[in-house]
Amino acid sequence: MTISATISSDVQMRFKSHRLRELSPDVFDYVLFLPCIWFACSLGISLRLVGPFFMIPIGLCFAYALLRKTVPPRLLSAHLAFCIFIAILSRFELMPTSWQTHYLAQAIVRQLVPMLAFFAVAWASKAYFRRRLVRGDIFFGAPFILFLSLVVAPAIMFQQGHGYQGEDPAQAVPALYGAFINNIVVAMFFITGAIFLTTDWRRYVGLAAVLGIAVTTHFAQFKVLTLVILLTLFGAPGRLLAIGLVVAFTGIYAVGINHVPEIMLAGPNSGIRLAFVADAMSSTIDTHGIGIGYGKESVRWRYQFPNMPDFTFLPDPRFVTTDRMMQLLSTGVHNSFVQALLQTGMAGFVLLLAAFFAAFPPRNLPKNVRNHAVIIFSMIFIAFFVNPALETPIIVVGTGFVYGYLLALRASRRHPFPI
Repeated sequence: MTISATISSDVQMRFKSHRLRELSPDVFDYVLFLPCIWFACSLGISLRLVGPFFMIPIGLCFAYALLRKTVPPRLLSAHLAFCIFIAILSRFELMPTSWQTHYLAQAIVRQLVPMLAFFAVAWASKAYFRRRLVRGDIFFGAPFILFLSLVVAPAIMFQQGHGYQGEDPAQAVPALYGAFINNIVVAMFFITGAIFLTTDWRRYVGLAAVLGIAVTTHFAQFKVLTLVILLTLFGAPGRLLAIGLVVAFTGIYAVGINHVPEIMLAGPNSGIRLAFVADAMSSTIDTHGIGIGYGKESVRWRYQFPNMPDFTFLPDPRFVTTDRMMQLLSTGVHNSFVQALLQTGMAGFVLLLAAFFAAFPPRNLPKNVRNHAVIIFSMIFIAFFVNPALETPIIVVGTGFVYGYLLALRASRRHPFPI
């Protein structure tokens, strides 16, 4: 009996070791998926300059997910399918219009591509992390990715002279460490992992990095995330904090859209964002919840507020080229949930909400893993709520990467091996 038990145990260990070797990073990881993440992390905000080349990472992610034979995110698939249906209706000009005055058929694909990219990266990321979770090395390659995200991307942005709202690049680039663009979202996945999943020097280096960014950046969204990180780290229930964050942001916007002129006087940046949301809501009402579809503008060309000069948000459309017009029509309302409501109506909005909250961390995860997942979920919720997260290539790769991880984490509780 003892010999049989020993042999059985030895066979099991060999089988487990063989299975883990099979799940080691392979040619698919190094050729198809990881280069897409490295590419996005190394360019940061400069990714928007790549143009048509942005389609290459989308194709590689689709290929990776298909070769891994991983089930695509079901609810997100339903949302994407509905978006494509609305795009077809838009192409034949069958969608209603509210206050919008311009339509360009060529802009339909441009407006749809970031959503397609998010889906591709999320699906590939789910496939990638299903394997990494089995091996227990979800932070594989972290030093290299952090170097690309925190050193290479800012250097490229500085070299190209990127500013933010009129700032000098020397001021803007350090501040962008607090923006939820691709390189920062991916970096924060690894940094918060060190904070919540280690107990040695890495935790303190991660905390120092987060606090340093929070102090130096002018982005309020990062300061909010830092507060959530600290509260969770010191024992506050993470899932309840995330729910509270969702309720608080929704409540602030619900109240704020009724006081846009006053908020514009106090803070033009916050006021104009609320004006965008208010206009999107009015379009939803005008179209009876159907949405305006694709190919039309999402924000007005000019805004007028009491006791203030006209706010010209977009240039005069009579004096722009077709390519420039396509860019202008793709300007989002800086809230991806509301953007979905505006373009795809109540049906698309509900599908997006369902897909997003399908990634909410389950209760039955180990506490440290759950808390890390809650921070990641909170980060992408903020990114979706205050940024055009599904409307621009500079955000969709990072959010798709961590969204796929959250889906893989939920799936790992149901299936011990990749599906």
